[in-house]
Amino acid sequence: MKKLMIDLDETICEGGYLEAVNEYLHTDYKYTDIPHYYVEDVMDEEEKEKFLDYFYQNVNIYKKVDIIPKALEVIEELSKYYEIYIVTAFVDKRRVKESSIMAKYKYEWILENMPYIDPKKIVLTGSKDIIMCEIKIDDKVANLKGYGETKLLLNQLHNEAYSMEELEKYHIRRVFDWEQIRSILIKESE
Repeated sequence: MKKLMIDLDETICEGGYLEAVNEYLHTDYKYTDIPHYYVEDVMDEEEKEKFLDYFYQNVNIYKKVDIIPKALEVIEELSKYYEIYIVTAFVDKRRVKESSIMAKYKYEWILENMPYIDPKKIVLTGSKDIIMCEIKIDDKVANLKGYGETKLLLNQLHNEAYSMEELEKYHIRRVFDWEQIRSILIKESE
């Protein structure tokens, strides 16, 4: 069986973090309002530091995330054809020690929502560079560079600036939803 790496945030589930920013700032930002990868970049540096202190002491975003449509059903179906690894980064370079709590929250969410994934195949990391899987699905181009026969970039606002030519250079294919992922990967497995 081929190994399939699937990212968690903005690939299987989304939201939660923006809600935490809005709650903290008493705002109503939408993702379309924020042109940055890190939504807290709407704050000045001093406010961002205060927010990060608040965030790591008080917020579990995985209680508020939305599941991307069809993600869980398609992943469960793919588990019949592939050896699936859920690979998610949790280390925030700005708050290395405090960000360790995110590993716990992510692990618990995966166990609760994806009981068909072997807990030994949940990889919590600071860097995805070491992952050697034939197939990779992620929302971040940097995580798809390097090794991999099939590399699928799930379209998100923060990665739309990458041109088709840039993605082709790294043999990355843009996909728009989990139905498209299903059709590509089920076809490949036959």
